[in-house]
Amino acid sequence: MAFNGRFVLNTADFAGKLGADSDVLIRASGQNANTLSAPDSTIDRAAYSRVVELAVEMTGDQCLGLHLGEGLGLSAAGLIGQITQTSSTVKEALEYCCEFANLGCSELPMSLSRSGEYYKIKLQSNPLWEQQSPVAYRHTAEGVLAFTLRECEALTRTAHHPVAVHLPWKHAAHEQEYQRVFGAPVRFQQGEFAILLHPSQVEASIKTADYQLLRLLVAHAEEKSAQWKRQHGFSNVVRQSMIQLIRPEFPTIEQVAQHLNLSLRTLQRRLSGEGLTYKLLMEEVRKDFAMSYLRKQELSVSEIAYLLGYADTSAFSRAFKRWSDVSPQQWRASNYS
Repeated sequence: MAFNGRFVLNTADFAGKLGADSDVLIRASGQNANTLSAPDSTIDRAAYSRVVELAVEMTGDQCLGLHLGEGLGLSAAGLIGQITQTSSTVKEALEYCCEFANLGCSELPMSLSRSGEYYKIKLQSNPLWEQQSPVAYRHTAEGVLAFTLRECEALTRTAHHPVAVHLPWKHAAHEQEYQRVFGAPVRFQQGEFAILLHPSQVEASIKTADYQLLRLLVAHAEEKSAQWKRQHGFSNVVRQSMIQLIRPEFPTIEQVAQHLNLSLRTLQRRLSGEGLTYKLLMEEVRKDFAMSYLRKQELSVSEIAYLLGYADTSAFSRAFKRWSDVSPQQWRASNYS
């Protein structure tokens, strides 16, 4: 999974205006300003999370994600921003945002659906990322929601006041700031990231619509999106679905195939084309979760083994040693002693 380099650069620049050292933030990404500004520049989740965590620490802004989403202009969205400006309606623009989300932040796919009498813009949760970096996860998700709302306002040149905003966290210390940024009731502990909008807001026309230019931009986005999918592979789609379906036991291959609307045979064939099996992917996801859980000192190794679906601690320890050449206890001691 990857994050767009320009988005990282925008984050560093924005944090710099709040007192952070933007050069330090850029170096934390493992790249420089020139490489990050390249059209196809990407960084991985770990590097991106380091940048956000450091930005929050350096600015002292506990609502940095909200303020970033509120403060960025449409140009920050790059190609996706251009597509939205040439779409005919806000609904069409949002549908394209959902379709080409992998060109910006593939870790938080977005969907648009009709929910009763309202439209719902919803971000897909990512429990593994939340385990690994709760700070980066929260600020990014909140920033994406705030930016999406500002995007709707910029397209129609009209203030949008959602019906409600849903967040999975417990009540925040800065609840009034959430209300100010979103201009709507913010409901916490809802189990989702979502914005509810009136149909009149979603179906509104866009004044800068340009059908011919839209066709060209969408064709370009489709090409870039297809290239991204070729580079990252079908296995990442399966991995993301596996993470989504953990409840808390890990899903079976049949459950993942149903989630992706594929036959079991097709899923197996496509994974085989990448030299993988479902069992191997399961091991990779378990390894990621294992290391995330081991960072939590309050969890014992036996509890982690249970959470990961192993029959006993010995089975988990054998698997972990196969992955990292050390026992879970040794890994925890060497990394978090």
